[in-house]
Amino acid sequence: MKILSIDTTSMRGSIALSDGATLVALDRQEEPSSHSERLFGKLDSMLAESGWGISDIEGVAVAIGPGSFTGLRTGLAAAKGVALSLEVPIAGVSSLKSLALNGDDYSLKYVATLIDARRGELYAALWDISARGFPAEIISESLLSPEALIEKLRQFGSHFLAVGDGAIAYRDRLSAELGDSIQIADGMGILPNAHNLALLAGERLSSGGDDLKKLVPNYIRQSDAEIGFLGKGK
Repeated sequence: MKILSIDTTSMRGSIALSDGATLVALDRQEEPSSHSERLFGKLDSMLAESGWGISDIEGVAVAIGPGSFTGLRTGLAAAKGVALSLEVPIAGVSSLKSLALNGDDYSLKYVATLIDARRGELYAALWDISARGFPAEIISESLLSPEALIEKLRQFGSHFLAVGDGAIAYRDRLSAELGDSIQIADGMGILPNAHNLALLAGERLSSGGDDLKKLVPNYIRQSDAEIGFLGKGK
């Protein structure tokens, strides 16, 4: 199955074209930028370079969060638009779970996936990736302060890899507090890789995918608008 995958959950997004488990084309943003300004332009160039037409896409995988509110809405709207126009299945994948597959390039069993949630917080989870391609959740996805995250990881006690832009934002603090128990991924290994979405969603897409109308972002945190609205009701 030829799959388009989109991850815009952080400012460093990624787009991939995959044929089953085989990567055909991959774009990963090393520097923060606006997804709405570049997503479809980049997709057009990737399709041309791969020799695919838009109609060759047979399924769409999309990261549904947690992550940037604007990024999530942009990516999900784009993914739904492609799936609707081509009448192909769509599947949503956790952005934290997708990041866990970055650990396959390292020799560690455990991976902490960290996304910078701003306001001094992180979206975080810890995974056992010893069964290649099937991350098992150890610390469930949650919104944590750096202090709470460090305490959870310290209690865990085993050596682990940290990936995601949250690991970039808090690199010095994590290294200082956790010492030799943490290894921060380097280079592109720390950033989202949309091909991971295809690997995680491929079987589900082959079985018909998710209900497009019910597929919504997993924000975890309430938006500022929701907080303001609820505050007015008190």
